[in-house]
Amino acid sequence: MNYYSAQQKMTAIGVYAGYHDGNYTFVLENNEVIDFDQINTMILEHFDLKSTQLKGTRFEINYIELIDDVDDEDYISLKLNQLTLV
Repeated sequence: MNYYSAQQKMTAIGVYAGYHDGNYTFVLENNEVIDFDQINTMILEHFDLKSTQLKGTRFEINYIELIDDVDDEDYISLKLNQLTLV
């Protein structure tokens, strides 16, 4: 069995939907909902994403898609890397 790990940088425009159960949720322009369970701590210094004040705010979202092959199945996690107000 071969194990592999990969990552891909992604950029999207989305609206912040809120923080729930340890995830930061955004709705993208194509109505896809994405949850981030990992976040760059610098973002939290600039934006209080755990409060409700930023819900509905539009951002350019830069994130990393982390792909790990675990037991012949891909496990995908998303890390929020940078946010910019749009």
